[in-house]
Amino acid sequence: MRIRFVTLYHPPEVGAAQRRISELARWLARLGHEVTILTGFPNYPSGRKPEGYRGRLFMKEQVDGCTIIRLPHYVAPNKGFFKRLMIHMTFALSASLYAPLMRRDDIIYLESPPLFNGFIGLTTKWLRGTPYLFNLADLWPQTAVELGVLTNKTIIRLAQFLERLFYSQAAKILAITGGLQETLINRGYPESKVPLLTNGVDHDVFRDDTAPDPELTRYRPDGGMLVIYAGTHGLIYSLETLLYAAQRLRDDKIHFLFIGDGADKERLTTLAADLHLTNVTFLPAQPQSKMPAVFRAADAAVISLKDLPISKAIMPVKCFEIMACGVPIILAARGEMAGHIERSGAGVVIAPENPDELAATLRRFARMTGDERAAMGRGGRAYVTANFSREKIALTLESLMRETVFHGR
Repeated sequence: MRIRFVTLYHPPEVGAAQRRISELARWLARLGHEVTILTGFPNYPSGRKPEGYRGRLFMKEQVDGCTIIRLPHYVAPNKGFFKRLMIHMTFALSASLYAPLMRRDDIIYLESPPLFNGFIGLTTKWLRGTPYLFNLADLWPQTAVELGVLTNKTIIRLAQFLERLFYSQAAKILAITGGLQETLINRGYPESKVPLLTNGVDHDVFRDDTAPDPELTRYRPDGGMLVIYAGTHGLIYSLETLLYAAQRLRDDKIHFLFIGDGADKERLTTLAADLHLTNVTFLPAQPQSKMPAVFRAADAAVISLKDLPISKAIMPVKCFEIMACGVPIILAARGEMAGHIERSGAGVVIAPENPDELAATLRRFARMTGDERAAMGRGGRAYVTANFSREKIALTLESLMRETVFHGR
């Protein structure tokens, strides 16, 4: 099959969408398909293009057996609702104009958010008759409304109209969590149109025998514990909960590393300074190739989500990667991911946005032996290897694509 992925976000950027698309595309190319990725220029979240991409309006690359086509769009830091809106809409416009000029593909995989990628699917379907799968990693505008970043009722109604239009025209809506799948079915979409295609991990890359990053292990206090949060510093995460827990643990031998970038990082670094936290260090985002060694440097990893209805349906890809690396997790969240942590024995689940409980849990982890924490790590790796292998997920996606293309569904 000739397969086209459409995504605003792609490596060398670091993030869940970037990993999901690049890994699925690589596996499909290995299976013998002709894969093209239509994307933007790397700049997320800083708004700065890296060396090698500057001064270009159009670019074509060959990576892992896939053709990557980069198109022009507005570039700005990922801060502020209207700046993000401009980034999303200009990429959608650029790709909608370019896509019909390409050779006809058999099927298109659209990544959302951004919601506006749906315009690319509509344009190509209406002009070329190409079916599209709409991969839904987040419910937009619902998430923006719950986070309080979208309050204009006119814009909300317009976004909801576009959401219904894009979903209705899609051959299938791919839900990455059972919670999203259930929400869509409850909205009236037939179950056959909303298959589950979860996040996953390449467990041959994220391994429990990878050597820890020595630059990070030096932050571990003598005889103490190193705790890492690595990923997007975004609005859906309650990372201030970690800072308030660190405040309570200032006299314990526990050091916190925040690794990554995002819209909320400036506020978090300011808060850490205001709290005079000497047991917290902020580091920039690391290349994807270094992430296994980053996770392996941790004695424990913490993921903390805001206590919102939408958070219950979120399964961060970083959870699967941490588990594949054999590192125990403290998950401060309710919902679907919590069930996987509990079933696997990969760590501990606590209430979200509760710094007292998080501090107490970290003290308990610090009293554990290395063997006790390692046992949690082994349980997590065994679980994701059996249930969330990226290769198996790619085979499921291939089957859905064949069904759509050859059976007209």
